[in-house]
Amino acid sequence: MMMRRRLACCTRDMRDISIDFDEQERIMTYNGLESCILNSNSFDNDSGTSRGDGCVTDSFDEDDSSCSSSTNAFGSFSSLWTIMKKDDQCQDEWNFSATPRRSHVKEKADYNSQFSDIDTMKEKFAKLLLGEDITGGAKGVSTALALSNGIMNLAASVFGELWKLEPLPEERKSKWRREMDWLLSPTNYMVELVPAKQNGTNGRMLEIMTPKARADIHMNLPALRKLDSMLIETLDSMTNTEFWYAEVGSRAEGRSRSAGQSKRWWLPSPQVPTVGLSEIERKRLLHQGKVIYQVFKAAKAINENVLGEMPIPTTIKEALPKSGKASLGEELYKILTAESISAEEMINFLNLKSEHSALEAINRLEAAIFAWKEKITEQGNGKSPVRTSWSFIKDPISELDKRESLLHKAELLLLQLKSKYPNLPQTFLDVTKIQYGKDVGHLILEAYSRVAF
Repeated sequence: MMMRRRLACCTRDMRDISIDFDEQERIMTYNGLESCILNSNSFDNDSGTSRGDGCVTDSFDEDDSSCSSSTNAFGSFSSLWTIMKKDDQCQDEWNFSATPRRSHVKEKADYNSQFSDIDTMKEKFAKLLLGEDITGGAKGVSTALALSNGIMNLAASVFGELWKLEPLPEERKSKWRREMDWLLSPTNYMVELVPAKQNGTNGRMLEIMTPKARADIHMNLPALRKLDSMLIETLDSMTNTEFWYAEVGSRAEGRSRSAGQSKRWWLPSPQVPTVGLSEIERKRLLHQGKVIYQVFKAAKAINENVLGEMPIPTTIKEALPKSGKASLGEELYKILTAESISAEEMINFLNLKSEHSALEAINRLEAAIFAWKEKITEQGNGKSPVRTSWSFIKDPISELDKRESLLHKAELLLLQLKSKYPNLPQTFLDVTKIQYGKDVGHLILEAYSRVAF
């Protein structure tokens, strides 16, 4: 009744009232306000304060009204007008504490979830700013390396224990997308200044520097996001499959097997029907396998391209041998200098017995390639002129041509080794580029492309 008396001035007949509102103050007139209310079909649902019998209980504090007058002094007038329209139905029933308890619980849960996300984001970025040194001292890593490590750690926590072809749980999926958005947020502010021309007020042409999205971020980041979504969609499509996994059985069998056959007995073992997979299921899995392989190739190509653009640290440059022959060693150098030999034959001559020996050969080749490129660049700039041979010595191939030929062979052999051993860990030069890298954009792209394959 108290609220009724307070609103008595508003419940008199509107025909007796004649008020003009100033249009410059952008306040809606009665006719416009009534149209706004009549067109608001979802008011009861949006306010969250209507009772089951149609009587409005509380809508004074709502800012989501469909009327544009909610931002001025008459902001709550639309709510009062709706109350007057329903005055005949509700009579003297005014209950301001009738909000359903369920909506309170839902709002509280949403608030707690949002509050938890904010705390998680604060914790992550605090560790990034500290350079992973929780003491706050001078032992922290650079911001670029901290972001790279953050992306790798997030991928390990979300996909590290994924041993089955099945949809990713919603909790992990939302965590991956949410926290990746946080870690990729610095790329939204990466720009490069490019020259542009602008007409001045006096008619003269001025040359100014305008911001433009960084080229490598603009080109590679959307592609990586697309590859990321394709991988998630492929996992989500693994429903109603004809195969399944037997965890307990595989572990029990693994304990009874010999040591050579039970290296990974703890992993789930895929099982298929006795008659095998149907033709439709087989084609579907083959198609998805081809899609994932294309994703792998695209992500690996982006990763290699980014690593190629990253400079080798100065300390590593000074530590590497200046001669390509010294980097290769006698055996590998003889194979490269042999005439009329293909890359496949060179791999056979290397006699690689393990992936470790293959990685060692790749490290030697990369060091030699770097040394030869440095020599060729110096000779092209005139810093280290090629020595002329003595007149009585026959040397049909100059020193520069010989280096270029060896460089070409080494690059071919390097590509063949990487294609034959695609699952090798990163090479020595790649690790040092990441460890000493200062470019935030390069390390974000490198880490994001690395987790995709």
